Amino acid sequence: MDGRVVVLGGGHGLAAVARALRDDARDLTLIVTIADDGGSSGELRRRREGPAVGDMRRSLIALMGDDVALARAFARPVTINRLGSHPLGNLVIRSLADAFGDLEAASTWLCERLGITGLVLPASAEPVSLVGETDSDWIDGESAIGRAEAHIRRLRFKPERPSVPPAAIRAIERADWVLLAPGSLFTSVLAVSALPDVCSALAHTAARIVWICNLADQRESAGMSLNEHLAALRRHRVRVDCALHDPAGELQFSLQPRGSGALELLPAPLRSADPGTHDCSLLRAALRRELFCDVNSQTAMRRTTAAH
Repeated sequence: MDGRVVVLGGGHGLAAVARALRDDARDLTLIVTIADDGGSSGELRRRREGPAVGDMRRSLIALMGDDVALARAFARPVTINRLGSHPLGNLVIRSLADAFGDLEAASTWLCERLGITGLVLPASAEPVSLVGETDSDWIDGESAIGRAEAHIRRLRFKPERPSVPPAAIRAIERADWVLLAPGSLFTSVLAVSALPDVCSALAHTAARIVWICNLADQRESAGMSLNEHLAALRRHRVRVDCALHDPAGELQFSLQPRGSGALELLPAPLRSADPGTHDCSLLRAALRRELFCDVNSQTAMRRTTAAH
């Protein structure tokens, strides 16, 4: 498939999309949140400062393939007395980022050395923290937002306008399709797509923007229908053109989206046997059917236009 595909997000949802795309998309870029402050990533941030790299590690493993020995090694915990126990991949990425002085350069170098078809880029060029705004309070940090029982109204960032790697902006601008991966609404999806410079690039790209909908409730968005998820995306000015969703999923559109900016709905079976997660084979089939043919036709159209 010759089209250019960009995927935004973090966590297991982004990894699932990467697995579904890695054998089909020849020009694939993953733009990954580095705002995590829990688990190994959070511990490394507290001890050594710098960005959270756990979601980048998951993305690299997904593109390598879980059956590759090096991918298994990247996921394996290693104990270092001074730092404690961390997945090897986290330590490798952080060490390379220190050596290069730049996380984007480190990831690009690592992708090349691992022979990965695709590119994994951090969503911001500097460490960033998330702040959730509720009706009455502020919640600091990705982990605290994920545990919050209060309804999150808006996501903000510290710094307020984090710098985004130019390569990430260029990838969005030249893409045929941009996919918003499934995952936690505020701490994965909006943590990338609502970054001011990313949001602006999404607004102006000629790509079609596809939101891959969640299948089940998550704590930070508990009780929200897909219409309310969509309202949150639009409240943060994140452009969405169509939604790939499972009509048999736990989460549904309560009403057909209407008015200006109404979505094109792309129904498809997506559920795995594990509740709330996407089946890689079904997701791959849906993306091939709904997107890849259109990517090829769009690419051909652009080439024809350029020739004239």
